[in-house]
Amino acid sequence: MSGAARWSPSLVEARGQRPGRVRLSRHALLQSLVLLAFAGSLVAMILLGSWLPRLPDDVLRTVAVSIVCAISAAVIALLPSSRTRALAKVMLAKHLFAHRYDYREEWLRFVAALGRTGADAAPLGTRVAQAIADIVGSPAALLLVAREEGELRIATEWRWPDALAAGAGLPLADHLRATGRVLAFDRLRAGEWPEEYVLVPEWMLAEEALWAGVPLLHGDRLEGLLLLHRPVIDRALDWEDFDLLRLAGQQAAGHLAEARVQEALAEARRFDEFNRRFAFIMHDVKNLVSQLALLARNAERHADNPAFRADMIETLNGSATRLNDMLARLDQHHRPRAEERRAFSLGRAACAAALAKRAQHPIEVAADPCLGALGDVRRLEQALEHLIQNAIEASPAGVPVIVATERRGDAAAVIIADRGCGMDAEFVAHRLFRPFASTKPAGFGIGAYEVRALIRAMGGRLEVESAPGRGTRFTVLLPSAELDGEARQPALAAAR
Repeated sequence: MSGAARWSPSLVEARGQRPGRVRLSRHALLQSLVLLAFAGSLVAMILLGSWLPRLPDDVLRTVAVSIVCAISAAVIALLPSSRTRALAKVMLAKHLFAHRYDYREEWLRFVAALGRTGADAAPLGTRVAQAIADIVGSPAALLLVAREEGELRIATEWRWPDALAAGAGLPLADHLRATGRVLAFDRLRAGEWPEEYVLVPEWMLAEEALWAGVPLLHGDRLEGLLLLHRPVIDRALDWEDFDLLRLAGQQAAGHLAEARVQEALAEARRFDEFNRRFAFIMHDVKNLVSQLALLARNAERHADNPAFRADMIETLNGSATRLNDMLARLDQHHRPRAEERRAFSLGRAACAAALAKRAQHPIEVAADPCLGALGDVRRLEQALEHLIQNAIEASPAGVPVIVATERRGDAAAVIIADRGCGMDAEFVAHRLFRPFASTKPAGFGIGAYEVRALIRAMGGRLEVESAPGRGTRFTVLLPSAELDGEARQPALAAAR
């Protein structure tokens, strides 16, 4: 019983509508016929073996050689022939089964072919062409896909013998989109479908190998048209072919539509990445413009001061460097450089960021030059300048911004505090680090988001404490590090 139970699913197909009634599957029947043919040949050889000894020796040798040659020729000619296999399938379907196709087997194979993935999987267009062609025994196929303007152009050639570079215009595409009708080119050539004959391009009618055209419809959108080569055993398309090909075309169109949407999504993500970079750069440009505008105003009063001129040149050089870096970040081939996590003086970095803003607003600095941190000093100074600029814009005139450093366990901290208007808890929790959310009328809402991204990239974190009317306190925490002799140089003077 166990052996029969294992063998029966491949031999029979149960019909759920009529319990107890079974029928032979096509695969099992074909194998059974092959076995019967093999058994018949063995019986024939046994009979010949019992009859041949009765013949004279010279006749026996001639007959034996002739039989061996005939069997060898038959095996060589018939067994490997795709035409023989196709003919056998056609004859079986025509005379032994009510339907041409074993729908369950064909659909399972079709879905498996479309869903094949992996490094060795063929492109989707090739899989679509092959999967539908295999259903009807077509040896080759051409896949035409719809372009944005609606015309159809050849995108994939699967085993097609002759290279073609043509397509189809809007009239045929619109007709297929409206009707979803499978094209039977032999009937078109015979003049049976005159309304479609005038829409089909001349090259399709002239190509005698073209047998069927399957529209690939996804909803009300025509994804493409699959042209099938004439099968090895030529036959006319019937209602089973039309129904199955139409359904297979709709399924394949769903896969093509999904691939098209994924490609559009990837392109949208690339635009989103560019827009995100541009938003960050616009925020940096705004800060640079403010700095340069202040420098220009001060130049009118202090241009004769040598110390001011030296500081102005240093500021202009720094601004030019930052602008070049911004342009590089806009480049589509630009990749963010790896963060250079090195030990540096956190106090010196805090003083440098404060000095860059000292001309705009009073800043009090209490920085320990011997406090070391691990990270990218250039990125940290950029983040601190953002925070200090925000604190300056939030502070009343004449009220200094506080910049200080301290050690917190295994972390080194930089604190930027102001006594401005502050932020409520809801804004801090839900909007502060969201791009394009700002409490300032002219703000971009990018600074805090970018600062947190920079700090996180260095393995640190950003904390914020704020309350309306009491001001805001940002704390940047980085892994602490021991400093070498060069990093222990005296701190810069506190900016006032």
